[in-house]
Amino acid sequence: WPSFVGATETGILENEHHCIVNTILALMASTTITFCLSQALCHGKFDPVHVANSTLAGGVAIGSAGRLDIGPGMAILTGCLAGSASVLGYVFSSPFLESKFKIYDTCGVGNLHGYPSVVGALLSIAFIGLDPDAEFLSQDLIPQMTSQLLGIIATLLVSMISGFGTGALVSSLKDASSL
Repeated sequence: WPSFVGATETGILENEHHCIVNTILALMASTTITFCLSQALCHGKFDPVHVANSTLAGGVAIGSAGRLDIGPGMAILTGCLAGSASVLGYVFSSPFLESKFKIYDTCGVGNLHGYPSVVGALLSIAFIGLDPDAEFLSQDLIPQMTSQLLGIIATLLVSMISGFGTGALVSSLKDASSL
């Protein structure tokens, strides 16, 4: 996973180092919190879906801030929050969406990639304040943070609109095939 987060950082040793260390720490934290929450929320047993997916949530979340000099504590916090969001999504969000809205995330994409990426993206706004002089940031602190927030909003809007459109299309094709 560190090679994925740091794929664009070849040649800049300090950024490569940040990517590797931050990613490993975030993954370790999400793995730890996944096992703790899974056991606590599943009557003393580990849910294999959590173990297979939520343990990776830290790697997903740290992707947007992996090359920033955020320090080990913030990388661990990112992993803990992402792992928690993922497990809680599997335990509470998925059943709710299925029962109330008939939305079925059969592959757990929302819980492994969706919630942790939003956690990581929101944290990346704050993390810019920890490393405002990073050479790859294109703006001053406040405009850069604003750009990050606008990017998050735009991404969420596009994903919701395209997801709704795809769901509507699939539903209409399903209905048409039963004629």
